[in-house]
Amino acid sequence: MSIHNKLRITLVALFVFIIGLVGLSFATFAQLEGDSPAVNASGSLRMRAYQLSWLSARLVSAEGEEEEPLRRTMHTRIEEYDRILARLAEGNADVGIRPASDPAIVAELHTVRSLWENYRSQVFAVLGAKTAADKHAANAALSASVTGYVAEVDKLVTAYVQASQAKIAASKQIELVVIVLSVIIFVGSSYVMIRHILRPLAALTASFREVAGKEADLTQQLQAERYDEIGRIVHSFNSFVSDLRHLMQRAQACAAEVSGLSDNLWHASVENSRAVEYNAVAITNVAANASEQNENIQLLTSSISGISAQMQEIHKFVPAESADRAVLLTSIEAVRACAQVAAAAAEDVAAGSKKITDLTQDSAAAIEQETASLDAFAATAEHLKGLAADLDELVGRFKV
Repeated sequence: MSIHNKLRITLVALFVFIIGLVGLSFATFAQLEGDSPAVNASGSLRMRAYQLSWLSARLVSAEGEEEEPLRRTMHTRIEEYDRILARLAEGNADVGIRPASDPAIVAELHTVRSLWENYRSQVFAVLGAKTAADKHAANAALSASVTGYVAEVDKLVTAYVQASQAKIAASKQIELVVIVLSVIIFVGSSYVMIRHILRPLAALTASFREVAGKEADLTQQLQAERYDEIGRIVHSFNSFVSDLRHLMQRAQACAAEVSGLSDNLWHASVENSRAVEYNAVAITNVAANASEQNENIQLLTSSISGISAQMQEIHKFVPAESADRAVLLTSIEAVRACAQVAAAAAEDVAAGSKKITDLTQDSAAAIEQETASLDAFAATAEHLKGLAADLDELVGRFKV
């Protein structure tokens, strides 16, 4: 059963119990309130009986105009007495009196009504007496019976009081039962709350604190043999911790691998930087030698050009009448042609040497840039190594 349904059943039980308790309290109060008018009405019967006896005594000694008002008052009291007895027996909603239902009250009420018939006839005897002697005799009989009648009325009042006290005692017992039931329901509700809600939540809180705190224990697993909301939370928590544990294990492996790769990259970048430095030195030397060679080739070109010019001058000064003039001229022309070819070749070599010099200078600049890049790459590898160490330290906080 889910916690939602358990709480709903508990709340419904508490609601029904509270409604029942309130209804029972109202019913008890209504019973006690219904007894109060009856007790008051039965108690007034004593006063009215004594009042009729007193009016009867006054009527005996009354004369003239004083007698008629007394008679009317006595008739009025007799009618009120009859109405009160009828209300006690049959009940009256207007004054809040319920019909008599208690056996003791019914028996006493029957006795009082029988005695009242006798008592009322004695009062009417006083009212109907014509002579003073008859009035005194009827009043004496009334006075003699009033004590016994009032004693029975007292028994009726006592029956009403005892019935009311019995209801009060029953109400106290009911209240005691209600209190016991309240304690039982409170203890049961508290047990349900503590056993099925608060304790599992406390265990979850402690587990989350261990995972999120300094311990970072990812090896723990909660046990919950239940299928409600708490059980689903526990299952989700175990799945989360298990996935996080696998993730941390992979992160540890990756951190170790990244640390090793960063070491290799750093060493490789250092070696490449050294090799580039060696190449840069070599290319610088090549550029210097190429520049020196270029100067020498330019000097050779100038020398060959000078030889060619000198051969032309020699050609001018060769005697016309010389026997070997033709051979000499041929030799001079050959030398001059060779000198021109050598000069052209020297110029080409000089141009190629200049291009080599320019290329070596460009290569030297490129090597310098590559050296800077390798230095940056080495710094990056060093930073990556530091990040791998930080990752390994962070993952090392967790117990996997």
